[in-house]
Amino acid sequence: MTETTPAPKKPAATSGKASSGGAAKKPAASKKPATSAAPAEPIGSATPVTETPASASTPPPPPPVLPAPPVAVPSGPQPMLERDARTWAMLVHILAVAAMLLSAGTLAFLAPLVIWLVFRERSALIDHHGKTNLNLQITSLIVMAAGVLVGFLLFFGVGFLLTGPIMLAYWLYNVIISIVAGVKANNGEYYRIPLVIRFFT
Repeated sequence: MTETTPAPKKPAATSGKASSGGAAKKPAASKKPATSAAPAEPIGSATPVTETPASASTPPPPPPVLPAPPVAVPSGPQPMLERDARTWAMLVHILAVAAMLLSAGTLAFLAPLVIWLVFRERSALIDHHGKTNLNLQITSLIVMAAGVLVGFLLFFGVGFLLTGPIMLAYWLYNVIISIVAGVKANNGEYYRIPLVIRFFT
């Protein structure tokens, strides 16, 4: 009995083949370029944080308030008003005349001396007239003392006929010139009495 070998099967027609009137092939989708991924940071590494200086965000503190400087208080006696200085400068001479009339010229220096010592640092006008009148009164005392001494010694008292008129003349001169100086002082003038010895300048 003769064995028959089966004929090989023809491969089936692929369904992918399309006929001339079949549908067109679909275009292949465009591939996007792959973006490179950022390198991964190693585990445990910390990103440094930059600190903003405090001066950039916080305004500077205001400067400290300094205490006001102390007010300078002038030391020493205060200056005298002009009208008061003129009044006291006039009284230097007027009170000297009054004391001279009451004490025969022996205590005429007390009033100008007291006024001058009290107010000389407060007014230049009083200082000037006090010195001027003191020069007058001291000179007057010297004239009186010299006249009395010479009068007794010269011809056993007869010398008063010579020294007496000189003493009287200077006494009258003291009264008159003190009044004149008092008027000048009241006007604010720096008057200098003539015919005196300048003990105070």
